Amino acid sequence: MRKDLFSESGRLADITKYLRRTFELWGYREVFLPAVEEFSGNLRKGTKFAYNNGFYVIKPDLTSQILANLKEPRRMKLYYISEVLNGGIRGKWQAGVEFIGGKDVQMQVEVLLTAITSLEALGIEDFYIDVGSLKVWENSMEGIEEFRGEVFEALTRRNFEIIERLPISEEKKEELWRLFNFRGKRCGYGKLNEIVDAVDDERVFIDFGTIRPLPYYRDIIFEIYSPRLGKPLGGGGEYTFKGTDAFGFAFDLNALSKLFDGRKMEKSRKKVSGDLREAYRLARELVKLGIPVEVGE
Repeated sequence: MRKDLFSESGRLADITKYLRRTFELWGYREVFLPAVEEFSGNLRKGTKFAYNNGFYVIKPDLTSQILANLKEPRRMKLYYISEVLNGGIRGKWQAGVEFIGGKDVQMQVEVLLTAITSLEALGIEDFYIDVGSLKVWENSMEGIEEFRGEVFEALTRRNFEIIERLPISEEKKEELWRLFNFRGKRCGYGKLNEIVDAVDDERVFIDFGTIRPLPYYRDIIFEIYSPRLGKPLGGGGEYTFKGTDAFGFAFDLNALSKLFDGRKMEKSRKKVSGDLREAYRLARELVKLGIPVEVGE
């Protein structure tokens, strides 16, 4: 049975209010994307359908949709709040940012800090961010390139048994095992060390076991999770568009909803009553000052 739509919507409205404020403080601008796009092999997820002898996609993955609409790469800082479908009629609500055309490392640091401060703005403090690298894994597969699919399947499923069964040397298995289980603050990859040092947050770790399956990611990827929830709060990564570097992430709003305590966040509203004209005159002045109001009888 479906949850009460209006209470669920109210909760998401409260969450996105704080997210919008934080995203805009970091200089991101909201982008409004169409619900339906003409089908393209570059679009990910979404629900496909045919109409008037054409093929279309409803509510695809937002990063791929942004890139499909961006004709030429340029420096852009965008954020979105939208539902994403994945082949069916029920979707997931997401809120995320995309930093396109910025400087390497600076983009990663800023986007990670945007995610951290967004969670803090929601009053969510008990979270961790694991940052990994696809390039480190690509380099580790030198000599066993034919088993790349199996290695990434093992990472995605977090099941090292898949690698254990491969006909490769024990030495190579040991190397992959160390990567699979590595989690710490410093590693042998300088770029990751630089990112984690600059972010400077005790909840951020280097974790080579972290992987994200979307095909457009190129190197740095990350996931956000909380010990209070059994699924990620969100995640993102680094990608390239027509030779231009970019970095972005998305929150799972339904996951955030399970951790968000709106009662602690809402400012006390100024109660205004009395003569209708005077009450609304005062309410108008208070709203101009940014003070929440409630006009009573």
